Amino acid sequence: MEILSSCTSLAFAGVAVTQEEAVMQLRQQPFDLLLVDIELAQGNGFEVIKATQEPDYPYPRPTYLILTNHAYAQYRERARSLGVEHFFDKSMDFDIAIDTIEAEASKFQNKLSD
Repeated sequence: MEILSSCTSLAFAGVAVTQEEAVMQLRQQPFDLLLVDIELAQGNGFEVIKATQEPDYPYPRPTYLILTNHAYAQYRERARSLGVEHFFDKSMDFDIAIDTIEAEASKFQNKLSD
């Protein structure tokens, strides 16, 4: 968050450390981007993503990004099956992840100015 806070096209509308907190925030307002880790203090990022795919989810689906230390092949496949657009290994892809997050955020900023 510290690195991304300098990105002018990005605003943090919510931060959660548990699955329950994340799902609660996602039901209170729409989000353009959803950046999750697989391992949370309680629960996991996959379940957070799945919560936005429930039939009663009240907002448009956000763009999904995963940034994790658990970049195993089976997790990448699970992410792909959930429609995750971007999956990054924290230890190897951090700079690319930051660039991608900034680029994705700028897409929404451009939509607002149209």
